[in-house]
Amino acid sequence: MTSPDSATYLNPMLNPEGFKLGVFAYVHEGGVTITKAPERWGARWPDIAAMARVADWGGMDFLLPLARWKGIPGEVDNRHWSFETLTQAAALSGITERISLLSTVHTPVVHPVYAAKALATIDHASGGRAGLNIVCGWNKADYDMFGLQLMEHDDRYVHGMEWYEIWSRLVRDTNDPFDYDGTYFKDLKGISGMPGTVQQPQPTVISAGYSPAGRDYAVKTADYFLTVMVDEDEGVRGIADIRDREKRFGRRAEPLKPIGVAYVVCRETREEAEAFHHYYAVENADTKGVDHYVAARAPNADTPEPLIRELRMRWAAGNSAYPLVGSPEDIVEGLLLFRKVGFCGAALSFVNYLDELPFFIERVLPLAREAGL
Repeated sequence: MTSPDSATYLNPMLNPEGFKLGVFAYVHEGGVTITKAPERWGARWPDIAAMARVADWGGMDFLLPLARWKGIPGEVDNRHWSFETLTQAAALSGITERISLLSTVHTPVVHPVYAAKALATIDHASGGRAGLNIVCGWNKADYDMFGLQLMEHDDRYVHGMEWYEIWSRLVRDTNDPFDYDGTYFKDLKGISGMPGTVQQPQPTVISAGYSPAGRDYAVKTADYFLTVMVDEDEGVRGIADIRDREKRFGRRAEPLKPIGVAYVVCRETREEAEAFHHYYAVENADTKGVDHYVAARAPNADTPEPLIRELRMRWAAGNSAYPLVGSPEDIVEGLLLFRKVGFCGAALSFVNYLDELPFFIERVLPLAREAGL
């Protein structure tokens, strides 16, 4: 697993201290919302670049985009306008100074040899701030765009493990070519990946998984584990499950560091925040878009049908993420709950990142520091 070469910690994700806060899912239209509200994120490049500068200067730890290849049908065009995540990290490396720049890669779509070379380029360009969020794929519509057959659920992680084995060897600073012949990646000859990445033995790896196979994959490959917390009890059980899996597989690296996914609606008062939350997630919810998204995810999730119905507002508001809604003090209280459960950080989304992130940085971060986060 990744380890720093010095105490300077240019990449915030290598610093073992502090609760990590990052910006999540910003390279596609609408962000994580499924709403018709006109305030929704447009994801135009000048706004993404400006938001990244705000996050960098303001003290956020990481930028983590979702990878989208196809939008969500609905009353409005959800997530159809989107940028590719390796390319965006390369572009942002030139206009940021300290924030970690993560890319999300779908293993069935992006070849590991290409991913290794691309990430090495970003890592050198950014001075060692690159990171990779590995996703083994789930969206059949994405597969159809590339003419790929959707594999059975657990088989995707067998494929993903071969992908990781190739990628992780290539990013190491090595001059020795190797061959690889697996079940899914057959007869690869003379693979080489010089110059490798600045971070050694490899850049920061994140993996998201909710199924048993997905969690096993994260334990075997990742530094950070990205997951959704429905409530406190469920969050505690989820992290306990990860710790059990670490013991089962004899993980020798430092423990997997869980990052919770949350959406933020922060205003001066709780009443203002709750009113806006209801406005965009209930009054202006894109019902057709929510229906489509829930139906697409259902075959890949272990979520019971009654809970899916209960979480419909969360789907519209923030992709089923945990809601942080209220005053700056309320938001800090929610972040402290994440830490109490056992999370080491949170990936945060907003209805409009550029409009709302400055207020979060100005009002919430000082309180978070005072609270020990």
